[in-house]
Amino acid sequence: MSNRWVIVDGYSVMHAWPQLRKLSGRSLEQQREALLRVLQQYADHSGRRVTVVFDGYAAKHKPAVVAAARDLEVIFSPRGKTADEVIERTVAQAERRSLILVVTSDNVERQIVETLGAQTVSAEMFQVEVAAELRELEKDVRHHGRRSGWRAAGEAFEG
Repeated sequence: MSNRWVIVDGYSVMHAWPQLRKLSGRSLEQQREALLRVLQQYADHSGRRVTVVFDGYAAKHKPAVVAAARDLEVIFSPRGKTADEVIERTVAQAERRSLILVVTSDNVERQIVETLGAQTVSAEMFQVEVAAELRELEKDVRHHGRRSGWRAAGEAFEG
């Protein structure tokens, strides 16, 4: 497992990633679940600990994925607090801040957590990293499937 800890501003990413914006007609809960599925795969394959922070005021129903994940933690800010405040407090209380990567497209938030000693990346740049990790995962699955004699669902139709 990697020592790197990735803290994600959930709604910042949901608004920035095109494939999640396409889900805007669905419920907020369904949009969060879609993000969490992607981040769970990212955490599993990268070995990184991932914490996703959402503003709690918008969450009537907390996602079921929360309890199932070992390397994926989901936090909803408490009443009267924002996700940014939770992220700042989390970074400030961490022992190894230089190993924390905060994902947000909020430039003010990025400046604050960088001042606290964490690294930051925009949601758009993190999408590039996640996509690369998931391509690597797909490659590993295909390679394993060929070695074991079974084919991925998509390959079965190719031929």
